[in-house]
Amino acid sequence: MKHIYPTLLCICLAVAAYYNNKSNKAHDGGHFGKPEQYTLLVQRGAFHFDSFKLTRNKISHIPGIASNFETSTYNNNSQTFLDSLQTIGFFKKLEASGFWDLESYYGTDTSCTSQLIVTLRTGKKSKTVICDDYQSDCPELLKYIEKKVVELEGNHLKRAYLPG
Repeated sequence: MKHIYPTLLCICLAVAAYYNNKSNKAHDGGHFGKPEQYTLLVQRGAFHFDSFKLTRNKISHIPGIASNFETSTYNNNSQTFLDSLQTIGFFKKLEASGFWDLESYYGTDTSCTSQLIVTLRTGKKSKTVICDDYQSDCPELLKYIEKKVVELEGNHLKRAYLPG
């Protein structure tokens, strides 16, 4: 009789440890695992030829080789560290707004164009959307993306328009 209680206790502990390990394995690949890895690349054409790269906690501005701005902020590389909750919320908003449903190419018939190329990558998929003319034939979601990325970068690198 005096060995029954320690034996029952050992059996209970073994069963509890087994079920504890089993439930942890179920969560390893699920919602509690590694967070989704997002990358957003926004490339501007015309006389900008610059790009912005947004990741989970950082945004980088990469000036183009043909950038002809007198303002130094347009011509310099920059990095800004961001709150990851804000950027993850932005990425989720893009998905909820239908980024994956956009066409891959939006052409134009005009001669003066200002191209915009947006590439969104997650751990699972990637999509690039090209707009030949940012002003007239570009979906509103892509215009919003460019505006938001410029805002997140923080140096007021807004798109400049030149006549002609």
